[in-house]
Amino acid sequence: MRELTRAACEDQMMRRAALAIAGALAVCALSALPATAATATGDNRALALRFRPHLLFDSGERWRPLDVDRFLAEPGHLACPLAPASCTPLTSVAQLTPPVDHLDLRGDGPPDDPDTPSVIYAHVTRGDRRIAIDYWWFLRHNAYGFEEHEGDWEGVTVIADRRGERLLDVHFAAHADAWRYPAAVRQAVGRRVRVYVTRGGHASYPQPCTRRCRQTEGTLPEARFDGKRPWAGNTAAGCRGRCVRLLPTSANGAPASWNAWGGRWGLTVSPAFAAPLTPAFQRRYQHPFAARRSPREIF
Repeated sequence: MRELTRAACEDQMMRRAALAIAGALAVCALSALPATAATATGDNRALALRFRPHLLFDSGERWRPLDVDRFLAEPGHLACPLAPASCTPLTSVAQLTPPVDHLDLRGDGPPDDPDTPSVIYAHVTRGDRRIAIDYWWFLRHNAYGFEEHEGDWEGVTVIADRRGERLLDVHFAAHADAWRYPAAVRQAVGRRVRVYVTRGGHASYPQPCTRRCRQTEGTLPEARFDGKRPWAGNTAAGCRGRCVRLLPTSANGAPASWNAWGGRWGLTVSPAFAAPLTPAFQRRYQHPFAARRSPREIF
């Protein structure tokens, strides 16, 4: 991408006077990025779209992956320090600073409207021999038995060869850990992996379960994950190149915007199960190549 000088950028702002000032400034900031940074961002996004998981939710699932910026703009959310009495209405992402301990979301609400945009997020880490494409999706509520809290960040990590052409293995996030499965997991179209998401709790598995489901370790019960409600972004028509976004980062790759906030995404309902932290503060994001080998022999 060709760099724009400051003068050219200001001229572009003048020609776009119909835009809001904030939007115009954002355009200028992006235009001023070095060509190498812009190219890397484009490459990472293309890679994330290419390997995006084929998400299959349970037929009884109420919630779906949300556009986080659109979600945070919904009225009714509160930004809260440790003292709940001091909560204030959330009106801007700029409020997400260290003094804010958690968000008090407006509750689980009705099922998400299937006609609203659905988005998942990705963070790409390039190693010497492998690439980790770490996918995350946010749902407004988590409810499985006693495990209940507002907000839910879940996902999978796809490990590809260094050229971004071949799937090597997949890490499925299931409750307290990420579990590594070989590339022989069920694949949908091309390089894309089938991911079955549990009802209410949103843990990820490589194959469906309709009765007497168990967690990966094999001892604890699990919610059903029949895979009968496919995500709209599974198809080209449903995605249209817009269903995957990169998690917000700065030009040097550091977490930015809401991805740089270290608080919890929701009010805890059950004391034993806290609402999730921002992806950048979770182990899977920080160590994308690490995962425990699954004890299950499947496929």
